[in-house]
Amino acid sequence: MFFIINPTAARGRALREWTKVRREFTDRGVKFDEYVTKHPGEAMQVARWVLRHGEEAVIAVGGDGTLSEVVNGYFDEAGRVINAKAAIGLLPAGTGSDFRRSVGLIARNDALDAIKRRETALLDVLRIELLDRDDQPVTRHSINVVSFGLGGEAVTTVNAWRESWPRWIGGRPRFVIAALKALRNYRNRPVIVRMDGEQALEINSNFLVVANGRFAGGGMMLAPSAELNDGLCDVALTDGATRWDVIRELPGIQRGSYLNNPKVSYHRASKVEIACDGALAVDIDGEAAGFTPAVLTIVPSSVRFIIGSPK
Repeated sequence: MFFIINPTAARGRALREWTKVRREFTDRGVKFDEYVTKHPGEAMQVARWVLRHGEEAVIAVGGDGTLSEVVNGYFDEAGRVINAKAAIGLLPAGTGSDFRRSVGLIARNDALDAIKRRETALLDVLRIELLDRDDQPVTRHSINVVSFGLGGEAVTTVNAWRESWPRWIGGRPRFVIAALKALRNYRNRPVIVRMDGEQALEINSNFLVVANGRFAGGGMMLAPSAELNDGLCDVALTDGATRWDVIRELPGIQRGSYLNNPKVSYHRASKVEIACDGALAVDIDGEAAGFTPAVLTIVPSSVRFIIGSPK
């Protein structure tokens, strides 16, 4: 096993969690290797390197952003799986840590039990083609949730607060407060959405979600029907929703019931194309990633993942 630890996740909580786990593994005589990252993006580079050199299990220690980097490292620069027999795992210890809910890794002991059992499942991922901050085309992979507009702006705010907010303020209130802050500049824009090559939908929106997993934003159930291995992504589109609509629906967003709002439509597709009159911010697995236009394609059963017992 190879553990990749993000020492800054949740303002150092990931490193503290790893210290406890490391001691437990050492006491039990469990063999492992470890690497503590030094800068953003390094987890992807390290994951690629160890997978190319025969590592059988790579465990991300941190939040959804750390896991996303390791997932991206599961693929080479051309988007091909490096070693289909190897597995990815998660020791959750981040600000949001939403993906853990979808794979039964709620607490540290759940993750440790899963790592020891090494039970795996093949999960889908989303391949996203988008523009980076310099308007250059890039390709990323997402194992959880991609959001556009309001979601991307809220994530940027949450990440900017990482070092200034008290540790006791959890992921969900941070995301809610960040969303309220982002709503001050909320403005719907003409957006064109095309799914699986069908006729394009023309909507006025600033909040769209394309999901592989169910949760994001510190436990908000953005895609309650999403499945991790069905070969489809779940798409939630708002059309004409005002900032007051979003504020009223915040409790519903946490429960997934916001989909009952007539200004929200829910779809399932294997490919989604999103273009906007003016770029929308894109959030991939809890990290600000770039801007539209974007093309999202499901890559079915492409990542072998160490799973727990779903709760």
